[in-house]
Amino acid sequence: MIDTKFKLNKILVVAGGWSDEREISLMSGKNVFLCLKKNKFNVKFFDLKIDNIQQILRHKPDIIFNSLHGEFGEDGGLNSFVQKNNINITHSGAITSALCFNKRLLKKFLKKQLNILSPKEIKDKYKINYPVILKPNWGGSSKGIRFINNKKELKNKIGNNQNLIEEVIYGKELTVTVIENNNKIEALGVTEIEFNNKHYDYIAKYTKNKSIHFLPARISKKQYNFLTKISKNIFRLCNCKGIARLDYLMCNKNEEIYFLEMNTHPGLTKLSLAPEQANYQNYSYQYLLEQIIHASL
Repeated sequence: MIDTKFKLNKILVVAGGWSDEREISLMSGKNVFLCLKKNKFNVKFFDLKIDNIQQILRHKPDIIFNSLHGEFGEDGGLNSFVQKNNINITHSGAITSALCFNKRLLKKFLKKQLNILSPKEIKDKYKINYPVILKPNWGGSSKGIRFINNKKELKNKIGNNQNLIEEVIYGKELTVTVIENNNKIEALGVTEIEFNNKHYDYIAKYTKNKSIHFLPARISKKQYNFLTKISKNIFRLCNCKGIARLDYLMCNKNEEIYFLEMNTHPGLTKLSLAPEQANYQNYSYQYLLEQIIHASL
């Protein structure tokens, strides 16, 4: 457990921002703030906007709990800003954040380092077997992901660095949360996600009863152990800090496992997967937050 002196640190929960994930960021941030406040931490809440960044420094925090999602939060922007001012900040560092925020770059890196499978990216508009998936190269919360069924729908997306066009793989959606628990890297479990929509989209993620979570996932022990092991290896290889959630697909045809993405700022709302997996290990929400903060010191 963390020393009681830890509670004396001035903690500033920074949430909001200006990305299209602002709403989820505020939900996560307020959950974090209320939990820490309830448990007698010296904590304040800061709603970040594009014109008030410098005001962070006026609070003179010892630690910033980074609850931002998307631009400036997950891409390492806030990390770079506060570390220049010698302030500790939770979650992964600026370089790791930038790498993991770029889906294309991360997949290339993991393919080279660990030979990990991922859905094939389609770059030639004349060699497409529809349907395909269009997704933003940057960003999370499944914002902007959609199925493309024909050439007309695709338009001019090929060759656009802002987007990825990938083959469709039908299978089980699986996710693993990895944390630093008293300085040891631990995978909290493998969750299988079942949903009614074509993919695990924003609505399914953040609307009650729109998806079903199976924890532990309905897969073999060998597959389960593989996912926890490879997730810890990726976390370590990318030099992640505090917490990350890694998403996978297991193909229905051959049960091969495909890496989708890694989220270094997983949601911490009441419906989020990371707190759910922590609870599976009998870790309270407060304990999860304490470990994330402790990893930043």
